[in-house]
Amino acid sequence: MLKTLKSKKAEGYIDVAVAVLVIAFVIALVFSIWSMVTLKQDMAYMCSELLEVVTVTGQIGPEAEARFAELCAEVGFTPTVQYSASYFDPATGKVQLGDVITVTLTTEMILPGFGGFELPFDMSVTKSGLSRMYWK
Repeated sequence: MLKTLKSKKAEGYIDVAVAVLVIAFVIALVFSIWSMVTLKQDMAYMCSELLEVVTVTGQIGPEAEARFAELCAEVGFTPTVQYSASYFDPATGKVQLGDVITVTLTTEMILPGFGGFELPFDMSVTKSGLSRMYWK
């Protein structure tokens, strides 16, 4: 009986089971981090596109709203958008030539892949550019 208790023949199976669990956890973590990186890239792309529309038109108006709707449909999520500038005409959202326009996109993401354990993240991207339109 004592000889049977001292035997370590099945010890390798436990090591393999633990290794498989650790590898599965690492793979889930890598996919979660990858989804965060792609979300950040999508938001940077959206922010650049919106900034381009706003600086070319010189106003925060229907062109920017239409492009925002197109971008949201393209990437599959809808972040909140904020524009800040020193307006030439606040009623129409017009910005004078050479004035700085800042676009900020913000969204919340839940880190996937861990079952009921969720980690919320707030992601935000800010870009600035100069208006290219002269208003009289």
